[in-house]
Amino acid sequence: MVIETGESMRIVYGLTVLLEAILIAHCAIGSFKKHDRLGKSVCIYETLAFACAVVFFFFTFVPGHTVTVFAKGLTMALFDWMLIALMFYTQYYTGAVKTFKGVQAASMIFAVLDTYMLIENTWTNKIFDIESIKAENIKVVFNHDSLWYKLHFMFTYAFVILVIFTYLFMIIKSSRMYREAYGAIAIVIFIGFSFDVATIGSDSIYDLSMIIYGVMAIIIYYLTYRYVPNELIENMLSLVVSDMNNGIICYDRKGRCIYYNELVETIYRHGGNMSVYESKYSRWIEKMGDDREDSMSFQTHIVINGEKHYFEIAYKRIYDEHKRFICDYFVYNDRTQMYESWEQEKYKASHDSLTGLLNRDQFYEDVHDMVNKYHDTTFYLICSNIKDFKFINEIFGMEKGNQVLIKQAKLMASNPSERTICARLMNDRFALCLPREEFDEKRVADSIEELQREFSGNSFHLHTYMGVYEIRDRDEAVRVMVDKANIAADTIKNDFDCCVAYYDEHLLEISIEQRRLLGEFEPALQKDEFVMYLQPQVNRDGIAKGAEALVRWAHPSRGILTPYAFIDILENAGLIYKLDLYIWEKAAQKLAEWKEKGYGSYHISVNISTKDFYIIDIYETFTGLINKYGIAASNLHLEITETTLMTDFEKNMNIIHKLQDVGFRVEIDDFGSGYSSLNMLKDISADVLKIDMGFLRKSENEVKGQDILESIIALAGKIGMDVITEGVETKKQLDMLTMMGCHEFQGYYFSKPVPVSEFEEKYLV
Repeated sequence: MVIETGESMRIVYGLTVLLEAILIAHCAIGSFKKHDRLGKSVCIYETLAFACAVVFFFFTFVPGHTVTVFAKGLTMALFDWMLIALMFYTQYYTGAVKTFKGVQAASMIFAVLDTYMLIENTWTNKIFDIESIKAENIKVVFNHDSLWYKLHFMFTYAFVILVIFTYLFMIIKSSRMYREAYGAIAIVIFIGFSFDVATIGSDSIYDLSMIIYGVMAIIIYYLTYRYVPNELIENMLSLVVSDMNNGIICYDRKGRCIYYNELVETIYRHGGNMSVYESKYSRWIEKMGDDREDSMSFQTHIVINGEKHYFEIAYKRIYDEHKRFICDYFVYNDRTQMYESWEQEKYKASHDSLTGLLNRDQFYEDVHDMVNKYHDTTFYLICSNIKDFKFINEIFGMEKGNQVLIKQAKLMASNPSERTICARLMNDRFALCLPREEFDEKRVADSIEELQREFSGNSFHLHTYMGVYEIRDRDEAVRVMVDKANIAADTIKNDFDCCVAYYDEHLLEISIEQRRLLGEFEPALQKDEFVMYLQPQVNRDGIAKGAEALVRWAHPSRGILTPYAFIDILENAGLIYKLDLYIWEKAAQKLAEWKEKGYGSYHISVNISTKDFYIIDIYETFTGLINKYGIAASNLHLEITETTLMTDFEKNMNIIHKLQDVGFRVEIDDFGSGYSSLNMLKDISADVLKIDMGFLRKSENEVKGQDILESIIALAGKIGMDVITEGVETKKQLDMLTMMGCHEFQGYYFSKPVPVSEFEEKYLV
C-alpha cells in the first residue's frame, strides 16, 4: 500500500511538472514573437525554465544513481543560466543598463565553467553525491570542502541579491507609477529564492523548488506583457481624456505601445498589432534625433478608404512631479475640414468673387509660370475693356453691370484648356493668356457682337475692345505685358467698328523711345550721369540708422529721370546689372567715406535684381567691394525681392547664405506684393523684412488688413527678423504701425529720396 501511495505521488508530481512545462513553453513562444531585446531575454529565461522542468520530469520517472546525479547537476547548471537570463531581463525591463555593466561577460564565463564541473560531477562526485535513493527520498550529500561548491553557491546568492537590489533601487528611483510592477517582480524572485534556500536540505524526491521556479517564470511573463499597473493607465489616460474625440496613442518610457483608441486603428489599420505601432514610434524617435522636443506638432496626410485626410499631430512627453519621464503620447487632430476651408480661403484670395476668374495677382503669377513652362509655345496676352463701363452701373444699376461683367467673363473664358489662363484684373478689365494658335479672332468678334446685342439699347451702346500682345520675352514682367496689351486696346477704344488691336508697329513711338534711352545708357554710365539718391530708414523720431540707395538719371536734356522712366527698359534689355554694379560701387565708396569721418554705424541698402543672379557673381562682387573699400559687410545691406528669391530658389539661397556667413544683412524687399510671401518665410533665413507700400495702402482703412499686417510684424519678430515698413506717408500710418510693433520706417512722411549731400546734412550726427 505504501508503494502504491508513492507511485501515485510520483505521477501527480510528474504531471504537475509536465503541465508547468507546457505553460512555460507557451510563455516562451509568446515572448519570442515580441521581436525586441526584452522579448528575447524573457524567451531565453522561459526556455531555460522549460528545460529545467523537462529534466525534473525525466528523472522523476527514471530513478537511478547516475541518472539522478546527472539530472541534479544539470538543473543546478541550468539555474546558473536562468540567473544570467534574469539579469538580462532585469536590465531591459528596468532600463538599469549601468547596474550590470562589466558583470555580463564574467558571469557567462563562470556559468560555462560551472556547467562543465556540474556535469563532470556525474562521474567524479567532487561537488555532491547521492547517498541513497528510496521511494520518496533522495539523500544528497554536498562536499562542503569543495572550492567549486563554494563558488557555485556564492555565484548563485550574489546574483540573486544583485537582481533583487536592482529592483529595490529602481523602486526608489522611478516614478511611483512603476513601483507596483517592479515591486511585484522583486517579491516573486525573493519568494522563489527563499523557498529554494529553505529546501536545500530536504531529502524529498519531490523537489518543490522546481515548481516554484516554474511559477516564477510564468508570473514574470505575465507581469511583463499582460499586466500594467492600474495607476499607470489611469494617470496616463487622464492626461489625454479630454481629446478622446481625436486619435490617441500612448507609449511608456520603454517604447511599448500601451494604449490607442479606435480612431488610430481606423487611420492606420494595423489589425491591433502593437509591434507595428512600436516600430513606427521607434523609427520616428530615431528620425527626430536631437530635434525632438518635449512638446511639438507637425502635419501630415493619410489616405483613409481612398480619401486623403489631413492631420495635425500633437506630440507630448509627460513627466511626473519630480521631472522623471513617464510616457509619450500622440494626438491626431483631423484637420481635413479646416484644410478644405483653407483651400476655399485660398481660392477666395486668388479668384474674383463675382466672376470666379483669377484675380490680378494670381494671374500675374500663373502667366509667368506657364510661359516659362511651355518654351516652345508662342503665347498671346489679351486684355479687354468695356468703354465707359461706369455709366452702365449709373444708368442701369449695379445688378445690370454685374450681369455684363459675368457675361464678359464667360466670353473671355469660353475656350478653357490646360494652357489658357483668364482673369478679372479690376473693375471691367479682363485678361487672357493662351497659345497663339488657339486664338480665333473671328470667334471673338462674334462673341463680342453677341454681348453687344444682349446689353446694348437705344440709349446706350456697349463697346468691348481687346488688345493683343504677343509674348516674346518670357522674363518680362507680366504686368508689363498687360500694360502693352492695354496700350494696344486703348488705341481702338473710340473705334466702334473695331474690337481687336495688336501691339505692333502702331506703337513704334514707344519702342523708339525705349531704344533711344538704351542707346544713351552706356555713355551715361561713363559720364556719371546716374546719381545715387538716399531715402532714410528711420525710427519713429526720425533718427536714421541708414538709408536705401536709389538711382536717378541726370539726363543732360530731359532733366532728372526717375527709375520709372528707365528701369523696366534696362531690365527688358538685360542691362540692369550694369546699373546695379554702378550703384553698388557708389554705395561702398560712400560707406568708406562715412567710416573715415566717424559715421561707421550707418548702413546703405542696395537692390539686387533677378537677372543679377544670372549675370553677376554676386558673392565675389560684394566681398570684393568690402575688401576694396575696407568697410564692414554689416554696413552694406542687400535688398532682394521675394520674386528674385523664388526664381531659382536653391541656387540663390546658397549664395545668400554664403553672404550672410561673411556678415552681410539680407532684406526681403516688397514683402506682401506676391501671393507666396508667407510660405516663403518658413524657407528663407533673411535678416530684415520690408513690407511693401502697396500692402500698407490696402490695409490702412481695413480692419482685416490691419490684422494681417499686425500678424506679419509679430511673426517676423518671432522668427528673429527686423521689420521696415515702406511707403509711410501719414502720421496715422506711423501711429498704427508703431502700435503694431514696427519701429523702423521708410517713406515720404519722413523724407523722399534725396541727394547724398542732403541726407548727410540732415541725418549724419
